[in-house]
Amino acid sequence: MLKITILLLGLFWCLGLWIEGREAAKSRATLRHVVHVNGTRGKSTVCRLIEAGLRAGGLRVFCKTTGTDPMTIDVSGNEEPLRRRGKANIKEQVGILRRAAAQNAEVLVIECMALQPEYQSCAQHRILQADVGVITNVRHDHADVMGDSLPKIADTLSNTIPKGGVLFTADEAMADRLKNHAEELGSRFVLARPTGDEPDFDFAENISLALAVCEDLGVSRETALAGMAHYKRDPYALALYKMGQGIFVNAVSVNDSDSTCIVWEDLQKKLGEKAGKLILIVCNRADRGSRTRDMLTVCERLAPAEVWLAGSHKDYMTAKLHRFLPDCAVRSFSQADDMPLNDTEPGTVLFAVGNLYGAGRKLIARVREEGEPYV
Repeated sequence: MLKITILLLGLFWCLGLWIEGREAAKSRATLRHVVHVNGTRGKSTVCRLIEAGLRAGGLRVFCKTTGTDPMTIDVSGNEEPLRRRGKANIKEQVGILRRAAAQNAEVLVIECMALQPEYQSCAQHRILQADVGVITNVRHDHADVMGDSLPKIADTLSNTIPKGGVLFTADEAMADRLKNHAEELGSRFVLARPTGDEPDFDFAENISLALAVCEDLGVSRETALAGMAHYKRDPYALALYKMGQGIFVNAVSVNDSDSTCIVWEDLQKKLGEKAGKLILIVCNRADRGSRTRDMLTVCERLAPAEVWLAGSHKDYMTAKLHRFLPDCAVRSFSQADDMPLNDTEPGTVLFAVGNLYGAGRKLIARVREEGEPYV
């Protein structure tokens, strides 16, 4: 009896997969293009930039980002949160295909939501069948599932490269490796390089990458840029606020050390002499030990005057910081409300990094309530 039950369950599971596959294929057939955006950092932003550029070109676009909170932008440009029942599952991409098809979308721009190589491959080749692939960049993060070196991470991200389509990337360091993977699948390869005259509403790499995709799909650079200038930003994207006499930088969604340091270098150029004392606010997660170690690397590289700790692993980080940065003042806080954000000296930069989940989200909620957008 047990064997029969197991057999029946297996048959029902296979039937479910077959039905989902048919639904996905049926919906996919109505779409002219599917743009599948993968990479370590900037996926949500690049999705939104592409969506805005294509929409400005007159295309009917449906967009779905995973980001910090999953969101959809329908063909009319209306944005709304994606309601999930239970944990995230790549099967929700089938529903997104269905919604895009129901709205007579011409293009679906969708962010990769999988980490494991096999799930990335399944999402691309069994569900979405995107003809346009995007890998924003290749950086260290999620080493346990993505790989512990940049080449390994590039190989993992390559699971979403289309067959017989085109792959775009802005990552010059891993370009040759990604190009080889694309050519093995019969896809064109495009390395998008910043020209130096990109607007400053986002990182030049993100803008140049989104522009390359839009131009390849028939939208002129001028038209795409006009649309991107008013793109819908991710709710928790990089943002600056005035807090007291200082400047608060929300970079908690920038999780890896390399990207965090790149953000800081870019901010230093933009702020110039306005940037004074640096206070690094590190928000850690209990289930992201590798990121805690990454944030220690950030502390060492940026050498802030002070480090304020929130979330998990505070004792661990304090001990390490006292050892590697003996002149750095380290403070721990149980609640975001306890941080003296408004009591800093003029020009102080409060640079919040690490993780949004938990302590980070509460901190940003407070800053949004008390601070003012920094223009």
